[in-house]
Amino acid sequence: MSMNKDLFIKKVMNYAGIEDKNAAERGVQIVFSLLSYRLTEQEQSDVAAQLPEDLKRLWNNKVWAPNFFGLSGKRLKYRHKIELMSLVDNEIKRENLPIHAESITKAVFHALKELISIGESDEIALMLPGELREFYKAA
Repeated sequence: MSMNKDLFIKKVMNYAGIEDKNAAERGVQIVFSLLSYRLTEQEQSDVAAQLPEDLKRLWNNKVWAPNFFGLSGKRLKYRHKIELMSLVDNEIKRENLPIHAESITKAVFHALKELISIGESDEIALMLPGELREFYKAA
């Protein structure tokens, strides 16, 4: 069965034990944005090319992430798992979402790895620093 946004969100809900579909979708968008802005632009597009249309909009939300980070197209530089978790957690708390930072991040990574090619997943891993790479690979 081909993957679409609904199926992807359902997988994430299942992996992370989340009941609330809207919260899960928002969690996916937060994690996708934080991950995509850690990658090079080329890698962002390579991943996007393997996503179904409706998930692409969550993957690289050019409106939400740059506004939120005051970024203007620059890559995020978080280097440690704790930094990524605190970025995810800040957003969750800001929006009062009934989800847990580490479990949503792990669930999104896991579902993403099932969706994209192994080669593409390895490319993402290579762009992440040591500790984050291990977390991503273990998800």
